[in-house]
Amino acid sequence: MKKILSFFLFLCCFVSLPIYALESDINDSNDTVIFGEITANDVFASIYEADIKSLREALQLGLITSSKLTEIYLERIEEFGGAKKCFITLCDNALEEAGKRDEVLQNGEGDGLLFGIPVVVKDNIEYEGYPTTNGYKKDGTVSDTNAKIVQYLLEEGAVILGKTNMSTAAQEARITISKAVGETTNAYSFEMASGGSSGGTAVSVSLNLAAAGLGTDTNSSLRYPAVLNGCVSMRSTFALVSTDGCIQLNSKRDVAGAITRTVYDQALMLDVITGGQYSFTENLNVDALKGVRLGIIKELSYAYGSSTRSSKYIDSEIQDAFANAVAELRACGAEVIEVSFPRIFSLSSACSKNSASAIDKYYSAYEKVLVDNNLSAFIFPSYITAPLYTGVNENGGLLVYDQTSTTNFSIVSPPLGIPEIAVPIGFHSRKSGIGIEFAGLRSEDQHILDLAYSYAMRYDHRTVPEYAENLYGDADISLSEIIKEYKAYLWLSTSEAGTDAPESADSATISDIAESTGNFSENDADGKPFSKLLIVAIILLIAILFFIIFLKLRNDAIRRRRRRMRRNGYRRR
Repeated sequence: MKKILSFFLFLCCFVSLPIYALESDINDSNDTVIFGEITANDVFASIYEADIKSLREALQLGLITSSKLTEIYLERIEEFGGAKKCFITLCDNALEEAGKRDEVLQNGEGDGLLFGIPVVVKDNIEYEGYPTTNGYKKDGTVSDTNAKIVQYLLEEGAVILGKTNMSTAAQEARITISKAVGETTNAYSFEMASGGSSGGTAVSVSLNLAAAGLGTDTNSSLRYPAVLNGCVSMRSTFALVSTDGCIQLNSKRDVAGAITRTVYDQALMLDVITGGQYSFTENLNVDALKGVRLGIIKELSYAYGSSTRSSKYIDSEIQDAFANAVAELRACGAEVIEVSFPRIFSLSSACSKNSASAIDKYYSAYEKVLVDNNLSAFIFPSYITAPLYTGVNENGGLLVYDQTSTTNFSIVSPPLGIPEIAVPIGFHSRKSGIGIEFAGLRSEDQHILDLAYSYAMRYDHRTVPEYAENLYGDADISLSEIIKEYKAYLWLSTSEAGTDAPESADSATISDIAESTGNFSENDADGKPFSKLLIVAIILLIAILFFIIFLKLRNDAIRRRRRRMRRNGYRRR
């Protein structure tokens, strides 16, 4: 009997090994085939640099869950975010919230623009249940409400990963350094400044620690860190986006906005944070540059006067990148001319106290130059002197203030309240991004987005930071390509089943195919050809069968032995 029990225990252990291996393979192995030759690791690797549109579609198709997507970003935050000091607070409810999004998605619902998408929020914007430090040390208090733009994020299904670092009280533009956690350095180099004050958001987005993020801008705080870190940001028409629940530095100038890796995502984020009142994404025009007339403001773009805008200080690499961008704009079909606006500096400076009459005077002059030259928009470099090294000098002061810095961020949009977008046009040898500004008239946000989108779709100058590599290895295929192949796979599967295909491949989802063919289960959506429980049950059944066979063979052997003993004249005592 002891031998039988020992054998059975051995059999249970033997069976448990493949069950454990199966469990590990299904839940943890990145080699699990999703469809065709695409593995789970292919999908996970493709998340790196993926845009929101692709991420959202992958979630809808079931190629990845919000929980796994959130986990991927949290892994990256743990690996790279700490050294860069990107965050003041990480949200401990992120995975729980992602799980809730998955439940909705599994029911075929959840159509928000950001449903299941992990994002980050600058720490001067309130998120209920978490501190809003404005860059100061935490004092134990938490927000009891959501900023309006955060509420919009949540209503569209976003998952908030954390509150990002910022310059204390948004006071620094050259650098993001807070009393809360210290300095967030540039995404490309620990030796370079990230710009401020939304540097935590910009570096997080650039390093792929989130799909997108929110920030604020008084004079340069969205666009400067965005450009330096290879991202896109738009300062929209003043008051287009609500600042309720945002700690403001200057209520007459402050705007809230997003930092993204693409212009398309910028438009999508603007759709979200304006509460769904507009359709910026839907109306994007890839051909917007064809036939338009753009004006280079010479005083903002080239050497001018004897100040820090003189040839002594203006950076040659930035000049070359801007000249190249102008050539590219012309190749896109735009007519680009140079215009002179020498009064721009004095008119802008006169608005420093937000005088209504000074602003009106400046806007009239600005509009006149635009109209008189039959221009669609102005363009100029984001900044014109070399990017800034960070660190401290021998006296303990911030090194960024020992260097010359001349930018164009505060001159046009902040005093005038017009839309202005910053887009990458190159990469500086000091390891920082270089950008161009597109600026128009008030309420022309769609037009400015269109111009930037038309340019960026043809010329993508974003440089991916080397510091925070893809934790799943180099992606052999982009997420958008995986989605395209998966739709074709679903289409083919439907055709082979001999059932009616969906109206278009673009609308084919796993649930569509499952309903029409019965060939796909919920587990198929995760790349599992059949139920994990079924596999375990089969293995257990086989184990029991082996055990029964073993008992039968043993009993047969005992009976044969007894028969031999009887034939030989032995009897049991």
